[in-house]
Amino acid sequence: MTSIVHIAIPCPLRQGFDYLSDLPSTAWSKGIRVKVPFGSRQVIGIVLNSHDNLDKQPISKLKVIIEKLDEQPLITVELFNLIQWVSHYYHHPIGECFQAALPKKLRQGESAELLTETIWKITSLKKEDNLGIKQQKIIDLLVQNASGLNQQQITQQLGQSRSSLISLENKQKVVQQQQIKLPSTTQILSTACQLNDEQQCAVDTVWSQRSSFSAHLLQGITGSGKTEVYIHLTQQMLADNKQVLILIPEIGLTTQFVERFRQRLAARIVVLNSSISAGERKQSWLLAKEGLADVVIGTRSAVFTSLKKVGLIIIDEEHDSSYKQQDGLRYHARNIALVRAKRLSIPIVLGSATPSLESLYHVQQGRYKLLTLNKRATGASLPKVKMVDTAGPTANSGITSELYQAIQTQIAAGNQVLLFINRRGFAPVLMCHECNWQATCSHCDARMIVHHRRHILMCHHCGFIQRLPQQCPQCKTTDLNTYGAGTEQIEQTLQGYFPDTPVLRIDRDSTQRVNAFADVVKYIQQGGAKILVGTQMLAKGHDFHNVTLVGVIDADQGLFSADFRATEVLAQLITQVTGRAGRGKKAGKVLIQTSQPQHQLWQDLIGKGYSYTAKKLLQQRQEISLPPAGSLCMIRAEDKQQQLAIQFLTEVLAIFNQHNQQQVMVMGPVPAIMEKRAGRYRAQLLLSSPQRKPIHQLLDQYIDVISRLKLARKVRWSIDIDPLDLM
Repeated sequence: MTSIVHIAIPCPLRQGFDYLSDLPSTAWSKGIRVKVPFGSRQVIGIVLNSHDNLDKQPISKLKVIIEKLDEQPLITVELFNLIQWVSHYYHHPIGECFQAALPKKLRQGESAELLTETIWKITSLKKEDNLGIKQQKIIDLLVQNASGLNQQQITQQLGQSRSSLISLENKQKVVQQQQIKLPSTTQILSTACQLNDEQQCAVDTVWSQRSSFSAHLLQGITGSGKTEVYIHLTQQMLADNKQVLILIPEIGLTTQFVERFRQRLAARIVVLNSSISAGERKQSWLLAKEGLADVVIGTRSAVFTSLKKVGLIIIDEEHDSSYKQQDGLRYHARNIALVRAKRLSIPIVLGSATPSLESLYHVQQGRYKLLTLNKRATGASLPKVKMVDTAGPTANSGITSELYQAIQTQIAAGNQVLLFINRRGFAPVLMCHECNWQATCSHCDARMIVHHRRHILMCHHCGFIQRLPQQCPQCKTTDLNTYGAGTEQIEQTLQGYFPDTPVLRIDRDSTQRVNAFADVVKYIQQGGAKILVGTQMLAKGHDFHNVTLVGVIDADQGLFSADFRATEVLAQLITQVTGRAGRGKKAGKVLIQTSQPQHQLWQDLIGKGYSYTAKKLLQQRQEISLPPAGSLCMIRAEDKQQQLAIQFLTEVLAIFNQHNQQQVMVMGPVPAIMEKRAGRYRAQLLLSSPQRKPIHQLLDQYIDVISRLKLARKVRWSIDIDPLDLM
């Protein structure tokens, strides 16, 4: 009997597609992968549902499934339902949602079988006198590891030993076996830290609600031991035979974070982020699905990991904007994690020293429980913070005399100094003094950034690169000057000031090779660099016990932005970076350079702290119904022709205006603030409402009509629910 199988295809169309199978519908479960013809290609799709062709509906136009890739569903019922929710909530094609949820190798159609490895096990404990020294060492090692060791583990401890193992196998003392390749666990664990009262209270509160959904906002000042709370909760979950999913915002934090867990837990820990190989990522995902990984630690896409017996979800640095995907499926991992925890009836912990206004709003509304850690776990005191007016005496490259003298003092005392400037490159402006020409990108409405070390100009928006000119392209003069400073220039200036002191620059340019950032962090912790210059890569999560001075250069970037979130982001960034100072036994000091020392934000943040500042910002948002007190949706369009994006959105506006509704305010269409980017002209239409529901109802009603517009096939367009970037 033939059956008709409804399949999600990775394409921009918001629908599933019917295919024909000669197997009965009972052979097709939701979540099975199939290979099917689609246009001129063969693609991997996911089965949505199926039915037997009992009513003999016309099937002549249906294509036949090429291959069934899984006997059992690869995507569990729980994950399948979650992805369907994601597709509906973010108004994104279902096929692309499944693509986003699967590791690359699995979405390309590779086998879903777990990798195996050869392990060596001891077979006989009977003493023999005719064993060589190396053979005896192997026997002793395998006696200590009754479950067996792989070749690599034996080599790590005893050196090359392959021939000795073969010899022992011939004597029937050891045997080779195939087993699933599992992550290694730490043999010798470090001693658990004694929790203080605040930490213990946080652990007890979450643990007491482990059998049902509960959302906990763990607000702890920098250095208050939030990670220690995570480790204790994870330990208790593992003892209860549950898995734990932990999300962290950036790859750069992974090594240090994972290391702390490995040192403390005899657990199978897997990592899921883009820095590991595609094969390793597939294995980790499948191990988690089978319940063979105890702890999953990953960046935002790890929220889609299939988990067999999850008991807790943790989101570290929950305020971080990198949890929001900015292209394709524009999901927010924090929001998906909350929905997932609720559906699984398990607790979720959101940790941050600087919680997002969204999370603080949910605490205010009684949806989250607030847990606070108000003192540093090590007993260290918070650093003293001082504003430095940049109108005063300046040394060079935007470094004030006061900051220079403070660096000098700390270096003389053998301490480390961290300087933060959120701009990479040498300088943001290259300009001709004769004719006022400026280096701008030919593909974007943006200036080219000077990178002296590589002798290039680079656009940080589209990546376009050209050689650094020796003369003005307009008037041919050689009088070209740079203005402003980036990490490269600060590094160069400081190396000139302190020629005998190692200066280390940490930004995206200096940490491109694999594991470069992890190596840099280790080097800093060992005291290898005395002066650190970095972007926000260094601002969060890192524990540098010998850093006693933090200098913030050009702190005003967020004070006058067109983005309503800019002050919140600035307050979070400054609080996070100041938290890098004085985490060890030595007292810390922070100098913030600003041209606006009397600005109200600085008065609030430095005088009264982040909690007060956030509360005030939240009140302002509530007064004007902006998120989190209201809801936004951004419809974006872009095209190589300047007018087409605006034209498409004007047609979308006309469709919305047919609907006589008062609940959603539609603003635009307008060109984006940076209209031209990567050679395409961008425009946007903003939907705003005090509640989320009317926006979804409006989109649900008209999404199919919009999709059928002629221009919808010409221009690139997208829907961004709860957008973070309005620029």
